[in-house]
Amino acid sequence: MRKLTILFVLLLIGAMQGVFAQKSVSGKVTDSSNSPLPGVSVVVKGTTSGTVSDAGGKYSISNVSEKTILQFSFVGMKPQEIEVGTQTSMNVTLTEDAIGIEEVVAVGYGTVKKSDLTGSVSSVKGGDLTKLPTQRADQALQGRAAGVQVQNTDGEPGGNVTIRIRGGNSITGGNNALVVIDGMQGGNISTINPNDIESMEILKDASATAIYGTRGANVVILITTKKGKTGKPVINYG
Repeated sequence: MRKLTILFVLLLIGAMQGVFAQKSVSGKVTDSSNSPLPGVSVVVKGTTSGTVSDAGGKYSISNVSEKTILQFSFVGMKPQEIEVGTQTSMNVTLTEDAIGIEEVVAVGYGTVKKSDLTGSVSSVKGGDLTKLPTQRADQALQGRAAGVQVQNTDGEPGGNVTIRIRGGNSITGGNNALVVIDGMQGGNISTINPNDIESMEILKDASATAIYGTRGANVVILITTKKGKTGKPVINYG
């Protein structure tokens, strides 16, 4: 009986040593297309101990046991939790975390939900600009954006047009709007064909100066032109 008790204790100790034995685990983290993911966070669950995958998606973590659970997380990917077990090499594939979002508007360096905007940004679609019988985008903008004043400076056909928000801001400096066409600053809104415009955003608040400097103090007009699309050819006649 004593021998059986001693044998049982030895087996229990051996099992516990197997469970709590420390070892190292390494592997590679990839996405669904089998491309390596650098910067993936690999953390021992319940602790602050962990590591980050390198440029090739490879990682290595030491001092883990068979009962250790590793958490793999990366921005835009679904997190995974895997128990180490008897493995010393663990290759992990993370899948994209598709999240449905509402309509957004580009604002400077980021995006904002359109429903969260008040009057700081006005958005005009290209189709709305072509509804008026005019060949100039600045004249077509008249009455389309709240708080934006579009005025003709003279009565001549093709005459100059001024665009103002909050009136004139400078006596000696210019008060003209900064026009950005497909990311290029300094465009002329009067020379662009309204039929070539996909969308137009008007940044009316002072935060535009954080991106465009003092040139954005009056108003910034972001124009995105139409581009080719995949599919069958489409011919429009006007």
